[in-house]
Amino acid sequence: MRVAFAIFSAALSLTACATTGVEQDNSTVYDPLEGWNRGVYGFNESVDKAVLEPVAKGYRAVTNEPVRGGVSNFLSNLNQPVVFANTVLQGKPGAAIETATRFVLNTTVGIGGIFDPASGLEVPKHREDFGQTLGTWGVKPGPYLMMPFMGPSNLRDALGGGIDRAFDPMSYATFEGDTAFRVSTGVAGALSARESLIEQIEVLREQPEPYIALRRNYSQQRAAAIRDGRVQEDPFQDLPEFDDYDFGDEETEE
Repeated sequence: MRVAFAIFSAALSLTACATTGVEQDNSTVYDPLEGWNRGVYGFNESVDKAVLEPVAKGYRAVTNEPVRGGVSNFLSNLNQPVVFANTVLQGKPGAAIETATRFVLNTTVGIGGIFDPASGLEVPKHREDFGQTLGTWGVKPGPYLMMPFMGPSNLRDALGGGIDRAFDPMSYATFEGDTAFRVSTGVAGALSARESLIEQIEVLREQPEPYIALRRNYSQQRAAAIRDGRVQEDPFQDLPEFDDYDFGDEETEE
């Protein structure tokens, strides 16, 4: 389902990207499909408030932090083959070795990844995906996208998500109960992620323009992830602060 939504949203923007040839400049987020994106954002908000948020809060209420941490560790460990593949493609042998080490330690000593002995041994944890890999190769983000059920993305990251699915052995592994396993881990992943974002989403909704706040934050965080912490002038420094911006009849972002 994740790949289907990503490809669907990316396909809608391919024509605009190819015909305009416009790239993200130093002061704006390229959002030619803002009308569509705002509609999807509103849809996601409705689904979240009706279903995901109540379930996430219920999950937090009936579990303790160690249980939620174990679920998060397990899901993170399942993703390590994807991270490993991307560290290799990005030419990071040190990160690849550390990722492989984490996976072996946590899968064995950590009982399938429920526990995280690798962190106790100070083995660094890396977060890499094919969207970041494309970014390190010089591929531009393309138009900003809001994905149904999945939230913010861009053309590069949406297409990258499909490649990551191919890197994931669990996407095509065959074993008894494989379909049920994939469905259950997908649901658990969505629930765990939403629970971890309860406070952040509440803060986001308090912004004068949550859509713009989310768009800016996502774009900044993805740019920082591609830079791997290397210092660079903030490409969004010229954007107005929310407290000083007039959201009257003007455009939301110049």
